[in-house]
Amino acid sequence: MPSIKKFTIKNFKGIEEVELDLDGRIKCPVITLIGLNESGKTTILEALSHFVSGDRSVSELFEGPHAKASGVRLIPINKKAAFSSKVEIIASIELSQEDLSAVRKNIDARVDIDMAALSTPFSIIRSYKFEDSVLKSTSNFWGFKLLTRNNKKGQFKEYVRPTELEHDIWHAVYTVLLGRLPNVSYFPTFLVDMPQKIYLKAHDKETAINRHYRFVLQDILDSLGENLSLEKHVCNRIEEFKSSENTPNWFSIFFGGPTKAPIDSVFQKIANAVTGQVLGSWQRVFQRAISAKSISVEWSIDAERDHMPYAMFYVSDGESRYAISERSLGFRWFFSFLLFTAFKQGKERKTIFIFDEPAANLHAKAQAELLTSFSKIASDGNRVIYSTHSHHMINPRWLSGAYIVENTALDYDSGDNFGLSTKPTNVKATSYRQFVANYPSRSSYFQPVIEQLEYVSPEVVGEAPYLLVEGISDYYALRLAQRISNRSFGFRLLPGVGAGACGPMVSQLLGRGELFAILLDDDKAGKKEAQRYVDEWFLAKKSVCTIGTINPKYAGFQIEGLIDSETRTGIQEKLEVSTLTKKQIGLYLAESVAGENLLNTCLSKRTIGQLLEVLDYFENLLVDHSQERLSANG
Repeated sequence: MPSIKKFTIKNFKGIEEVELDLDGRIKCPVITLIGLNESGKTTILEALSHFVSGDRSVSELFEGPHAKASGVRLIPINKKAAFSSKVEIIASIELSQEDLSAVRKNIDARVDIDMAALSTPFSIIRSYKFEDSVLKSTSNFWGFKLLTRNNKKGQFKEYVRPTELEHDIWHAVYTVLLGRLPNVSYFPTFLVDMPQKIYLKAHDKETAINRHYRFVLQDILDSLGENLSLEKHVCNRIEEFKSSENTPNWFSIFFGGPTKAPIDSVFQKIANAVTGQVLGSWQRVFQRAISAKSISVEWSIDAERDHMPYAMFYVSDGESRYAISERSLGFRWFFSFLLFTAFKQGKERKTIFIFDEPAANLHAKAQAELLTSFSKIASDGNRVIYSTHSHHMINPRWLSGAYIVENTALDYDSGDNFGLSTKPTNVKATSYRQFVANYPSRSSYFQPVIEQLEYVSPEVVGEAPYLLVEGISDYYALRLAQRISNRSFGFRLLPGVGAGACGPMVSQLLGRGELFAILLDDDKAGKKEAQRYVDEWFLAKKSVCTIGTINPKYAGFQIEGLIDSETRTGIQEKLEVSTLTKKQIGLYLAESVAGENLLNTCLSKRTIGQLLEVLDYFENLLVDHSQERLSANG
């Protein structure tokens, strides 16, 4: 398949120029756009939906390539008075050996193509040309290099296109590549408002959402591979019957006669496909059964709208039947989401799925489940691009493909801005790592990432002993060493929120009768708080330790002091920063714990050894305490 390496957007609404690198140093199948409200995330996604391979069922919503619209909404906001330039969506493309083989297979064997030249990376440009804010033309430019020769001994020359299309080698190559280019499918959140009646014919004043779901029904039929179409096998059959009867009561005759049965069969096939694919996907993605047992699709004719046929979706739990529009927001969201994705996966042509603030209005568990589903969708060559401002929708494993989106006209850190800036909108997208490295103090822009990385699921359950450490970075450092060593320990790590703020956790652990120990820094504050926990909470002295207790060579150390200079240099190079802050170290450790490739972490052997020394100390300490408790109970 042709690989889209990068998207570049120029002069689209509030965007002067934005680049999204889909193939960075660490290839990530999921691209996350993180930004505050009004930052421009939606604008970027809308722009991508206008690409050459944009989804026809969604493009009209935003005056895309398949829409019949003026294009005025595409013009940069501050230039609408007299815009004379181009709006462009550009993709950088690389072809695979399979693509080149497909070209060879479909091109006249008498023509020899220079495959080395064809394999050179090139651009595809979707362009909208305006003069004085009036759309004058649209074009698709494919910049692949086509050199040919008529015999093996001749020299390759630039191909000159003939006037007759059927003999045009360039057009034949273009057709092959277009058929293999990944499809860009955009799912705006408001598509969950499925119309109760989906009219099956294009008509005047057809809403964009009706058009979308009409195309969805056709996509379902296409997936069956039986050459069925709404137009031919539903609408035309009705029109032919109406014309043949030529009587005002044709409607009642039709529904009482045999002509209706073939149309019923078409919608039964749609219902069976949706039940199998959507409800089946629901259970595969979310690993749990749902009350819905089947989906039915009923159809009728609207006599008040020129006898236009329409379809309606219903869901049944085996006892009762409900229209999809009557179900909860959560059900409608996931039903629309799965309907959108189920019939696009598994195709030879891969898909880039684009989601705008997915599940933003749903509860945290629903968002977490959706995040899990993205991992399954972004497989087998498919990719996902989505926007969010929720920490529940951040996966640390995908931060290598994350971008911080900002509208530079707004200063979110200013308390009195309220979005009333008169500066021209200018949307920027900066890779997460670059943004954090260059603007570490602007944490409000990547707050969802911080909240996700600093959140650790409560583990005060079960019978295991616990080691309460001073802070979140200490937790991740020890946890990472444990994962790298592939060793298991007989206690669980719990992060605190500072040397002097562990009281609530201590109270909870004591109240549950749990066995635990506390580890603090060996600085002045750590020693003071260690003594306070012993005095105020009546804890055993050996259960409250500073890092200097473990080994005298760590006297005066903070726990982060176990991270040596070699490790710090490695992290600094990994993050590409000139100076390394404590927060950046913590974020790196958190990302590494969440990642899968532990062999590429920057922790030196010395650092790992020192961290394991701490874990071994508490393994022995807590085991001794457990034995003492068992002896006392005996």
